[in-house]
Amino acid sequence: MRTLILAVVVASPSAAFTDELWPTFDTGWQYALTEPAVPGQERYGVVDADPGRAATWNVRVECGIRDTRTGRVLKRVIGNGEGTRGAVAGFGGRWSLADGRCGNFIVTQDRARPENFRLSGEMVGVDECPRRGIGTLSSGD
Repeated sequence: MRTLILAVVVASPSAAFTDELWPTFDTGWQYALTEPAVPGQERYGVVDADPGRAATWNVRVECGIRDTRTGRVLKRVIGNGEGTRGAVAGFGGRWSLADGRCGNFIVTQDRARPENFRLSGEMVGVDECPRRGIGTLSSGD
């Protein structure tokens, strides 16, 4: 009888899997965040993620400053790193730039509204990145 119960438990999806938020580790995604800088300029940050090793994503982070009137990028930095999920609803990660600086990002999700892709996020450690705000999560397509 115990073997049958164990087999049923193993074959049944757990609550953790049925409540899983998107993105999952087998999908790619993009998170984009902007914030005002000096008048006529904004800081932007884009995290592009692809599936990585177990329970991680490989991330490419681009941050910079652009002219809000023309869209022309005035300054840009690009780094690579890794992201994962934490114990709370959301995900985050760390990246490094070629000049040795490192940055971190965190995006907060709401289990009560899993369909909401306008999410609060923060990017710290790299001055060219937006500090915090509401950004957009997408599949990156």
